[in-house]
Amino acid sequence: MTSRMTSVTIAALLLAAIAACAPTTPPHEEQSRALLVAPNGAGAACTAERPCSLERALDAARSDQRISLLDGAYGDLTPTVDPFASSRTRVVIDAAEGAEPSIGKLDLDIPGTTWSGLTFTGGIYLDTGADGTTLDDIHVSGSGVFVHADDVTISGSLIENGTSIDGLQIGGAEGLLVEDSIIRGFGQSAGSDVHSDCVQLFDSSDIVLRGNYLGGCDNAALIFSPGAGTGITNVTVEGNFVQGCVEKTDRCSQGTALDLREESAVDVVVRNNTILDGSVMVDSLEGLVFDRNIVGYVSNCDMPMTNSIVVDWNHGSCEFPSALARDGNRQGTVEVVDRAHGDLRLVDPEQAQIDPSGDSTPARRGYDGSTIEADTAGAGG
Repeated sequence: MTSRMTSVTIAALLLAAIAACAPTTPPHEEQSRALLVAPNGAGAACTAERPCSLERALDAARSDQRISLLDGAYGDLTPTVDPFASSRTRVVIDAAEGAEPSIGKLDLDIPGTTWSGLTFTGGIYLDTGADGTTLDDIHVSGSGVFVHADDVTISGSLIENGTSIDGLQIGGAEGLLVEDSIIRGFGQSAGSDVHSDCVQLFDSSDIVLRGNYLGGCDNAALIFSPGAGTGITNVTVEGNFVQGCVEKTDRCSQGTALDLREESAVDVVVRNNTILDGSVMVDSLEGLVFDRNIVGYVSNCDMPMTNSIVVDWNHGSCEFPSALARDGNRQGTVEVVDRAHGDLRLVDPEQAQIDPSGDSTPARRGYDGSTIEADTAGAGG
């Protein structure tokens, strides 16, 4: 009996030793494995065989790990996360390979997530707890994006075709970069008193809009608004194609291209943009730089500007805008590749040539990412 027990014990010890020496999944491989999510996922492992819920994946994810959504209708998402997971630096949520998940609205109030390559039909709402969010290569169709969080990035994305809603509304945000994106086609429904802008900005600071197309929106392509009156500070608008309504319709009835008259705005830089097919209204804001732009229509004749090309202006208010023919400004005509479809590249780049005045510098990059020379107005491309 003693001999048999001893043999069993020795065998067990040998098996335990072998198991201890067996290879395990390296931590970096475990971290790189995507956690797979399904609309009704109830698994714990978040694998293809047993996908989990989005909340389970968010709680389990480590820094820089991917969460991939399988096919299915996810409806509206209001994800939460375990407080102990809040120390992660970044989690990426995307579509699983070959999958086309259907998502309604995203209402986000957790930090440090990147949403990539996904389509949303109910809009995206980044609340104050969603600091550090990135929206990369996303498509928002029929609704808009509302940013009330800090340190947000929107890149390579398409936001389009909402009704009586803004395409991108920035309010109470600090540190936002919007780059290489398209925001277009936001119209107005009959009887609605909510005007539709491509981009509306208020009560925010440290905002950069670079290399985007903004156009075809009922009220304005870009407008600064009063909000709660806390002010707008340090905004850069450069290298963008900005367009009002090419043709006036029920959905695009006013089509102001640029409305920067909010007196609380301070330290605003607007340079190397091509702004056509709508009124441009800019007041003498504190710290304003309005430089090297192509302006299709100057509305207020005392509009401050330098090194810019003016195509036309409000002849009913003045014979010429006061800044024309000085400070590097000149009158000119421009022909673009495809006005109706928002391709505002110049057919003849020489039409953008200026004789620059003063010590201002051009934007760091144009619409297509290329370098803009000091003697060039507009967004290039």
